[in-house]
Amino acid sequence: MTELEKAKAFNQEIQAALLTVYQALNQGQQQKLLKDEKVKLLFERYGVGTA
Repeated sequence: MTELEKAKAFNQEIQAALLTVYQALNQGQQQKLLKDEKVKLLFERYGVGTA
């Protein structure tokens, strides 16, 4: 496995983990979480909860 493949796999794991956490929250909790700029940027980076 190349370094690029490892990085892609790692990013997919992070995205899946963030999505699992996000989906476990109710809508109010999701909105509150996304008010934190650091969390919002992290979720945007991995494409979670921004749609």
